[in-house]
Amino acid sequence: MSLINQMLRDLEHRRTSEIASSPLGGLSASGSIIQPAEVSTHYMTLTIVVAVIFISGVMVAYLLGDQQQAVATENMGANIFQKEAPGFITDTAPENTKITTLPAMANPNSTVIDRKKTIETVIKKPVVKKITPVNITPDVENITETTSVSRKQNINKIIRPLTNEQQSQLAFQRAIQMLSRNNSQDAQLALEEALSFSPAHLRARETLAAILLNSGRISEAANSLNEGLHLMPDAAPLAKLYARILVDQGDIVNAVAVLERARPAVAADSEYYALLAALYQQLEKHAQAAQVYRQILLRNPGAAHWWMGLALAQEAMGETTHALDAFQRAQRAGGLSNEVLKYIQARIVALTPVAPLRTDANHVLDEFEE
Repeated sequence: MSLINQMLRDLEHRRTSEIASSPLGGLSASGSIIQPAEVSTHYMTLTIVVAVIFISGVMVAYLLGDQQQAVATENMGANIFQKEAPGFITDTAPENTKITTLPAMANPNSTVIDRKKTIETVIKKPVVKKITPVNITPDVENITETTSVSRKQNINKIIRPLTNEQQSQLAFQRAIQMLSRNNSQDAQLALEEALSFSPAHLRARETLAAILLNSGRISEAANSLNEGLHLMPDAAPLAKLYARILVDQGDIVNAVAVLERARPAVAADSEYYALLAALYQQLEKHAQAAQVYRQILLRNPGAAHWWMGLALAQEAMGETTHALDAFQRAQRAGGLSNEVLKYIQARIVALTPVAPLRTDANHVLDEFEE
């Protein structure tokens, strides 16, 4: 603007000089100021030049302002990006590349040009190595695990009371531990506690009956077993113990009835059926006894006392041939006491048929002739 003002002042000075040198003092005949043609021409030329210069100055100022605004916008965007993404570690340039901060310069044109080149270099040709976020987004498996952990943390744990069966089992386990320490008295109390929670606990009732029998309290054991059989009629261990108590008391009929109700599988408990067969023999039910002995001997053919029981049943039924064979098998099996072996040998001799005497007919005739 100072250059334009200077040009206008020079133009005004020239114009004043030319008017002063005119004989009419710059006035025409009509009294108006006379303007030479040459002066008008110069004036128009200068006016056009001034207008061009002014327009050029306005355009340059506009361009410079636009560039400065673009630089300020880019700097503001970089600052916003740094503020909004503080959790990312970016490597946008090689290790040897140095980014120098441009100092403020007095000349705005050179500052704008240098900044523009620098920004174009950084933005258009970055060397990006990696972008490592601080908080890594987990994959599907990690999401599932994280969700499950958060759910577990949010779940309120509710402690539910133990059921009667669970409390009975815990008491039974305590009783077994006490029995391993030879503490039968506390074991009995624990077993009674177990049965108070679950009267149908089979092993607890069986163990309690065994403790009572070993301590000589037979009636208490019988009552406990009888109560258990009312709850569990097919409980073979209880039936076998209760039948033995009844046998000791001389009640064979009820003992057989108890054993006949339970009837487990023969393969599961052969001793159960051996007791039943022996009781059949005492009741003189020899056919039932022989049938039971045959069943259990199929499972264990080397049991000498079962062969002896079968032989006795068969001899009682008059089957002497089968009885003799059964006595001989019992003798060969072994494992019997000397008294039992002597009895078996006697029965073998008694059941063995005597061979008839053979007579020589020719010899008899010769003696008759003589």
